[in-house]
Amino acid sequence: MESQLFSGYLLVTDMDGTLLGADKSISPDNLAAIERFTAQGGRFTLATGRIASSVRRYAEQLPLGAPAILCNGAMIYDFASGETVWERMLPVSDAEGIIQRMLSLYPQIGVEIYPKGWDVPFFRNENEVTQRHERMEKFRRRADSAPAEPWIKVLFAWEPARLDAITPHLQELTGSAEVEWIRSDDKYLELLAKDSTKGHALEALTRRLGMDPAKSIAMGDHLNDLEMIRRAGVGVAVANAHPELRAAAGHHAKHHEEHAVADVIEWLEQRIRSGM
Repeated sequence: MESQLFSGYLLVTDMDGTLLGADKSISPDNLAAIERFTAQGGRFTLATGRIASSVRRYAEQLPLGAPAILCNGAMIYDFASGETVWERMLPVSDAEGIIQRMLSLYPQIGVEIYPKGWDVPFFRNENEVTQRHERMEKFRRRADSAPAEPWIKVLFAWEPARLDAITPHLQELTGSAEVEWIRSDDKYLELLAKDSTKGHALEALTRRLGMDPAKSIAMGDHLNDLEMIRRAGVGVAVANAHPELRAAAGHHAKHHEEHAVADVIEWLEQRIRSGM
């Protein structure tokens, strides 16, 4: 039926640098296309490095038809019910050892700890990048210290060139800990539990929804989207994406400032109609 053109399809998009413009808003073109996609049977959701409190104002604007992937894949959260439906917590003893090694070598690096159940991070070590992050997200600080456990992730923040210099030494910093390192932005390097990527979470989400993984379309722009792009039925890189992501993608979309999500929905519609 025409009204169910997108039935069986799951569209998952990154937020910053993909769905959102530089002003951190959802364009009317993107919103209209998403509403058309869901009205015609598609299921739409988000996959982001952000925590729930940072995503909620966007979730309220969008016709989410599935739980959202948060914290770069450490959590799947259902905004409709207000419940976490899947999660992978970071081993705190391992994370604490890595933080101590990181700070002993790079005392100026910013460290943000994200405890489970908190709607803001705990700022363990601050610099200009963490201060800009706090202002951008409008975090309201808590007075208490970070709990011993559990933690969702640790974010290390520094200028891009300094993080570039650290990257070759990550194995040395990690030691025997089984964790994931994710470069979520030029300024952010994140530590998560092993198998906590957007790609692992996408697989868990399609299983939960009982959907065909081949009909999942995932969009992104940075290296934290790489596993999701690889594991989706169709991985899409926006025009402003990291070169490694563009190389891995099966389809290339417009720049995030040119309504990239609307562009992908239009492409998918043409693909379905042509019987591909």
